[in-house]
Formats: sequence, structure tokens, C-alpha cells
Amino acid sequence: MVDSPGHDVPRIVELLWNSTADVRRPGPRQRASVPSVVRAAIELADTGGLGQVSMRSVAERVGLKPMGVYTYVPSRTVLIALMVDAVAVDDDVMTGGDLAACLRQIADQYRDELLRHPWLLDVPAWRPIPGPGSSRRYEQQLAALEVVLGAAGQPVDDVELDAIIAVLKAFATGNARLRLDQAAEFAQSGLDDAQWWEIAGPLLADAMPAADYPVSSRVGSTVGELFAGPGNADHAYEFGLKRLIDGLVGRR
Repeated sequence: MVDSPGHDVPRIVELLWNSTADVRRPGPRQRASVPSVVRAAIELADTGGLGQVSMRSVAERVGLKPMGVYTYVPSRTVLIALMVDAVAVDDDVMTGGDLAACLRQIADQYRDELLRHPWLLDVPAWRPIPGPGSSRRYEQQLAALEVVLGAAGQPVDDVELDAIIAVLKAFATGNARLRLDQAAEFAQSGLDDAQWWEIAGPLLADAMPAADYPVSSRVGSTVGELFAGPGNADHAYEFGLKRLIDGLVGRR
């Protein structure tokens, strides 16, 4: 992950899954712990992004000397893996037989998690090392889907079961990125969408004559008037998720 050499994998697995991995050698009372180091790193990332997370900054936050944090976590790569698992949302997924609601809840889990912790978008998503948090969530999602699909008379094989979750996650992740970009633009420019559109709208109308772009001019004007801006990430999420769910519910 990030600068992930393969030799970090054993230590990541050990710290994620071995409850005794946080036991320190005999000596003076320890000033921190693996969980406290991970919490400090998450707080830094939530506030300033993943770039604010360094072994030195985390050490300062938990009251350690710069090299002291390595007693608990051997590298930034390992630390980020622990952070990702620590924030994994594991709300129970409904199994009451409503397939559409179950699918929505899974997508919402991923989107809400990213909106709470935007730095997750900067962590490579391929080859994640599952820990207790992400594994518990995945197990709950799979089990819930299996129940509701069975109740709906739609048996599914294991590959498709995994693919359903993967496509929901991909859609939620893409929309979360759009939603966060929207918020970042406001923070950076100080302009909300309506103010931005007041400036950009007339300029674009001059630069893009409606006669040359008849369809996009009409659609752009309609969207701009409706949302007072170039679009709306929340509307796109609701629109897209409903149709994605409709397709999954009605799949053959």
C-alpha cells in the first residue's frame, strides 16, 4: 500500500489479526499502544489528508519521540493498512428480504465511509490486506445478500455474489470522489455553485454558441438552472444508484 514492499505483509497481518502483537517487552510503562497510534494517524488524516500522516507527526501526536512510534508500528505502510481497517464501517446489513434496500445499504456504507474519511481515496484499493473490520463488514454483506437473494428466488454463485458488492462499491466510490471534489472546490474558491455559475455561465454561453452545441447548450442550461451549478453529486448518486439497483434486482 502506498510504498508497499512485500516484506511489510507479514507484519501487517500480524498487527491486524494477532491480539498479542501489541504486547510490549518488559520495562517501564508504555506511553502508547498500537490502537492509540492508529487513532492518532486517523485524526491527522481526517483533518489534513493522508499527506499529513508521517511517522514523526504521529509520534508527536501521541507524545513519543520521533523514533518511538516504530516500537508500535514498523512503517508508514503498515500504519496505513491498520488505519484503513480501523475505519471500516461494519453496520449490520439488513436481511429482511428486501433486496433493493439491502443493495442500497451496502452502497451507502462505502460512500458514507469515504465522505467521513476522504483520505481513503488516496490509498490504493488493489490488493488490500483484510483485517477484522473490513472482513466483518464483507462477511455481513455477503451473508445478507445471500439471504435476500434466496428469499427473492434468485440463487447466485459465489463469483456473482462478490461482483455485486464490487460494482456497488465502485459506483459509491466514484460518486464519493465527485462529492468531495465539489466540497473541495468550494473550500478552495470560496464560491458556492450558484456563485460559480453566475460567473461561468455567461462566459460559457459566449464561448460555446448554442447553434454549434445545440444539445449540450440546452442540457447544460437546464442542469445549471436546476442545481445553480454544473451538476449535483447527491442527485447523481440517487439517480445512478436507483438504476443500478433496478438492474441488479431484475438481472437474469
